[in-house]
Amino acid sequence: MRLEGTLDAFSLPDIFQLLSYTKKTGALHLRRDQQHGVVHLRDGAVSGARSDVGRQALGRRLVGSGLVGDDALADAVEKVLDHPDSGLARAIADGGSIEPELLGRVAAEQATDAVFDLLRWPDGDFAFVVDEADPDDLGAALPVEDVVAEGRRRIEAWASLSTAVPQATDVVTLVPLPSAEPVLTLPEWTLVALVDGVRTVA
Repeated sequence: MRLEGTLDAFSLPDIFQLLSYTKKTGALHLRRDQQHGVVHLRDGAVSGARSDVGRQALGRRLVGSGLVGDDALADAVEKVLDHPDSGLARAIADGGSIEPELLGRVAAEQATDAVFDLLRWPDGDFAFVVDEADPDDLGAALPVEDVVAEGRRRIEAWASLSTAVPQATDVVTLVPLPSAEPVLTLPEWTLVALVDGVRTVA
């Protein structure tokens, strides 16, 4: 099946629904200006996604969360250099330093975040490549309808946050002395760990 076109002719949720209904396996590539995102599917379920293929998003998330030690990271980088078809996150997983269940949870969070970013694109081109492998496949299998529903929920929440953070290009920093004792969940800590006064909200 050859599926390609523009996002002003076909909405991204509609494309996802078609790929889910037909239980396709492969990669949905999306391009807009200099941006290139990709959503990997296996039997119609989302197995991974990146809103910017130029960044090792999943690998960066694992490292930024503090889940990966220096030695494990060095070993993974060496493996990627020796086997360019392998992604950094896949190499980290193969190293066995992180529990598979935790890896799967982080992979699901990354895919959900990426789809949210892609749903916000006002336009762009898409093309589905059948059976294209995901170099960072960690075994996630997220129902398309759940991922899209979560993306839409976040878009609605983002509208209310836009007064505090007007643009995705804004840079945020941590407060040196919080007014109360911080209590964070693991997903919240993973996000806070990425705040460095340099990265943008996007």
